[in-house]
Amino acid sequence: MTEPAASGGLVDPEIALQRQVETLGQRFPDVDHAELSTRVHDTYERLKADATVDAHLVAMTEKQVTEDLRGDGETIHVRSDDEA
Repeated sequence: MTEPAASGGLVDPEIALQRQVETLGQRFPDVDHAELSTRVHDTYERLKADATVDAHLVAMTEKQVTEDLRGDGETIHVRSDDEA
């Protein structure tokens, strides 16, 4: 099955965005889930409005939200198996 190029290969971007919210929730456990969801969706829509190609919008969204959270002073949680 082939997806249209404009969809970036995603059948439902909402599923991918929800996964990003879950991933960011693990990385930033002190940030409210609802706030993460709002940030992810708002950032995605903002980036999408200016995008000419949307193939990497979800990844760009995660990167931007991560940078914004770090800029706001939030600390990234490091999993115990990541620690040396």
